[in-house]
Amino acid sequence: MIKALKQPQILRLWFGQAFSSIGDEIYRVGLIWLAVGLMGPDTGYLAAGQTASLMLLSFIGGKWADRWNPRRTMMCVDFIRALIVLTPVIVSFFMPTPLALLWVMAFTLAGLSAFFDPATQGLIPILAGSAELMQSTNGLMSTTIRMARMIGPAIVGLLSAFIPMIHFFTIDAVTFCVSAYCVYSLKKYIPPMDYSKMPKSNFKTAVLSGFHLARSVPGMDYVFFSKAVTAGCWNLVIAIGFPLLVHEMSGNDARYFGLVMASYGVGNFIGALYFGNMERKRLWGLYFYGLLFLGTGFILIGLAPNVEWIILASAFAGFFGPMNDLAFIDMLQKKFKVQDLTKMFRLRLASESSMTLIFTLISPWLIRTTSVRTSILIGGGIWLLCAFVGLMMHKSFHKSYQTSQELHS
Repeated sequence: MIKALKQPQILRLWFGQAFSSIGDEIYRVGLIWLAVGLMGPDTGYLAAGQTASLMLLSFIGGKWADRWNPRRTMMCVDFIRALIVLTPVIVSFFMPTPLALLWVMAFTLAGLSAFFDPATQGLIPILAGSAELMQSTNGLMSTTIRMARMIGPAIVGLLSAFIPMIHFFTIDAVTFCVSAYCVYSLKKYIPPMDYSKMPKSNFKTAVLSGFHLARSVPGMDYVFFSKAVTAGCWNLVIAIGFPLLVHEMSGNDARYFGLVMASYGVGNFIGALYFGNMERKRLWGLYFYGLLFLGTGFILIGLAPNVEWIILASAFAGFFGPMNDLAFIDMLQKKFKVQDLTKMFRLRLASESSMTLIFTLISPWLIRTTSVRTSILIGGGIWLLCAFVGLMMHKSFHKSYQTSQELHS
């Protein structure tokens, strides 16, 4: 990671993404807390709408985005997001912020991620120039996201007593502008390329290209399936279960929610540093054990007798999050060509958002039928189930992986 930061182009990209990621976390915490106060358990429907927007544009966005300059795409998306997130702030000066406006803002921002995130993945190989530096840069960006999960909620927890929750959106808008400027400054490091001359694809080809690539590698179909299912459960627990459980146990104290989310972020950041700097060889086992430990953390959260327990269990769960994520990214980098990585990351967005949509749609019914605690336990249990199935099939997956790796070589 330090080697990557010594490269000026990587440093500029990282600086912008660090600010933007922290702003995203501040926005996410602020939006969830405002929605919980206005909607209660129905907050799941807001998350479902965001996910549907991301899923739709992830599936079909490749038809256009593959022919766009990634740097310009990132800049335009950043400026558009800054304007969108400032809209409810401006409205709040004249009237109470309408719930419908929060919905529109949330859906639009989520959909724009389908263009920004794959563009970032397409820009990294161009800036890195080598496979080794690309892997270091990916690890650096992964750590940055974890750092944001630690810092963003902590900022909310510290400042919520001094500024209205709506102005956390203002902070997010500033971070988008910083990100756009940093991406703009990368122009001299990127060779001129005419993306408009890239071959056009129809909607069917754009949607199915990632699926065909995944099926060409033995075992990757199960890895993508388990990644999608656990992503849905992660959102059930983190995006909906966490705020509702803390809301119940703390008496609507936003400071405790900020501390819980910050503890998860601290564990996530430390885990990213640890697993990002260790030698990763047995990727299949690393991936499945990562699912196992994180699922165990969610079970501990569901059994928590007090907020302090939740804080500790959140840190435990957060620590093992990067374990499966980095193994997954390593698999993609080793098994697919650089020019196909954007398609694979778009497939990841599409598949994960599809399962997230399912879980967020059923979350209000599940919480009302059982309880917040039981819903969190169910989410953790599904993580454990995916891990156990993968570990039982690990030997055959590993053999298939090694065989395909030899053929690839």
